[in-house]
Amino acid sequence: MPLLVQRVQPVSAGTPAACSCAAPPSPTTAAAEPGDRLLFDDLVLGSGDGINNKVGADDDDASARKLDWLRSQIIGAEAEFASPFGTRRITYADHTASGRCLRFAEDFVLRNVLPYYGNTHTTDSYVGLHTSKLAGDAARYVKRSLGAGPQDMLLFCGTGCTAAIKRLQEVTGMAVPPTLRAAALSALPPSDRWVVFVGPYEHHSNLLTWRESLAEVVEIGLTRPGAGGDGGLLDLAALESALSSRARSGRPMLGAFSACSNVNGLRTDTRAVARILHRHGAYACFDLACSAPYVRVDMKSGDEDGYDAVFLSPHKFLGGPGSPGVLAMASRLYGLRRTAPSTSGGGTVVYVSAYGDAVYSGDAEEREDAGTPAIIQKVRAALAFRVKEWVGEACIEAQEARMLDLALRRVRAAGNPNLRLLLGADPSSGAPRLPVLSIVVYAPSTHDGAELESGNGNTGEQTRPRLQLHCRFVTKLLNDLFGVQARAGCACAGPYGHRLLGIGPERAKAIKSAVEQGYHGVRPGWTRVSLAYYTSMQEAEFVLDAVDFVASFGHRFLPLYTFDWKTGDWHYDASCARGLLPNNAVANNPAAPSGRVKTEYGDHYQSEYMAFARRMADSLDTTCSTGLISTHARRIPKSLDPQLIYFVV
Repeated sequence: MPLLVQRVQPVSAGTPAACSCAAPPSPTTAAAEPGDRLLFDDLVLGSGDGINNKVGADDDDASARKLDWLRSQIIGAEAEFASPFGTRRITYADHTASGRCLRFAEDFVLRNVLPYYGNTHTTDSYVGLHTSKLAGDAARYVKRSLGAGPQDMLLFCGTGCTAAIKRLQEVTGMAVPPTLRAAALSALPPSDRWVVFVGPYEHHSNLLTWRESLAEVVEIGLTRPGAGGDGGLLDLAALESALSSRARSGRPMLGAFSACSNVNGLRTDTRAVARILHRHGAYACFDLACSAPYVRVDMKSGDEDGYDAVFLSPHKFLGGPGSPGVLAMASRLYGLRRTAPSTSGGGTVVYVSAYGDAVYSGDAEEREDAGTPAIIQKVRAALAFRVKEWVGEACIEAQEARMLDLALRRVRAAGNPNLRLLLGADPSSGAPRLPVLSIVVYAPSTHDGAELESGNGNTGEQTRPRLQLHCRFVTKLLNDLFGVQARAGCACAGPYGHRLLGIGPERAKAIKSAVEQGYHGVRPGWTRVSLAYYTSMQEAEFVLDAVDFVASFGHRFLPLYTFDWKTGDWHYDASCARGLLPNNAVANNPAAPSGRVKTEYGDHYQSEYMAFARRMADSLDTTCSTGLISTHARRIPKSLDPQLIYFVV
């Protein structure tokens, strides 16, 4: 028998258990009562070797065993790939972009969902009843995990946060097709037009979608250093002032702020922001995509410091890939009760006639779930939330702080003049942040050999412009030499990136012109590595060692790669390597044997990768007089302004 809702004994993730088939639950996700037991409450995690399964248990030894077990469950922990320099084992450092899949979660889906899968639009068949129970239980578990109550709605939307934000715009009447936007704005009374306040480090999904809606978007800036507080944070005084503007009096207002920067992990004081917004009659909405996997989420909608809506991407949770976007919102924000839902279709109606009549469901969650629901995806989301709950807030918070402290301490101790962290705010200020590190790597000298300032690159203070290593080249080297999976670009936070990199309006306009010509390679950016509570200390040390190596010696590898101005891609060129490296320099790489498998990171392959990289760097330093190729040697396209080329090619 498959797992269903009613539980008497705890059940294992991989073992089907018997259950009673009671009447089907309501199709809505009404929050469970405090005493109610849900399927996911009874899901037993761990290997059974003494791990404390009590939710939130903060015993250090139990926490360590939990994390060890989770690492053993990560799919791909021992996966390898062929790089230009030999076989490399994947070391994942892109947790901010997406979480990792867990074996026990996939086993749960394989054993308890897929064999009995059916459409939820019926409960007359066994599979329909079973799937309805499972999907309903998953939704209620997620809703409870977010601190949402009976007065709130939970909607699963698309594949992530972007779809959840778009759904909020649809149900509040702010979304409109681009072809109709101008006409709709001209017909909209000014007093009815929403005002939406956004912050300085928003993800594109929480900025562009509002800009393209019917709302007037007001961007709140950053605090300045020394202006009565710490610089680089959301300016709460400016928010208060903007909300008080008489020009916006009487208009509907909403704040949509990122709870955490996906560039540097800076966290927003969401409770303070909510209090300010509510004091002025505005709704408080937050993008939790970056922070939700690692911090406690408690909506408390209706409270002075509560959240009226949150949107997040469970695929960023450990065990979450394959789950949908989530929008939890106060029911009072739903503006389509007297109209058709945002999307009409099967599952949203209770009656449709042959004469143009339709009776839509009176339940807002049901009427906003058109078509076959994201059934399996909902289950995956619930499993991801269950993992987070099982590990416990105290353990996650402690491990995240440990990772952050290690990273900042290592960078300070290294004092690498070629490495700059885009911190956004002074880490000594005490502003809370997660271990998300975005770096800029500078070349040690210009193409003509002129010496540059050699001050502390971590401060971001420089007296003369320095050529950088292209962010995608840095990421490529981390991948090819060490197997470290990082991310290059602007992290979908372009406006914040312009501020961090000091790009003014004129330069931004010139970059835009070049991009419109098809030269995507000149877009500004950085390399981001992120650590997580389930990252082992040895793995974190290895990632930081790899970053420091590339900052110190990465420029020497430039002759081995070609650059595509149009795409921004960097490709290893074997013909260049043959002319620059000693015979068999690459072939002699002692790659990790594919048969050597351990469930815990810590095999000596990491030190082998580092030793090989150092030998390569020494060989290239001996072969090349400077280790650098002139930016002009690769023939900058004639239509590109050379002043836009901020990197060595």
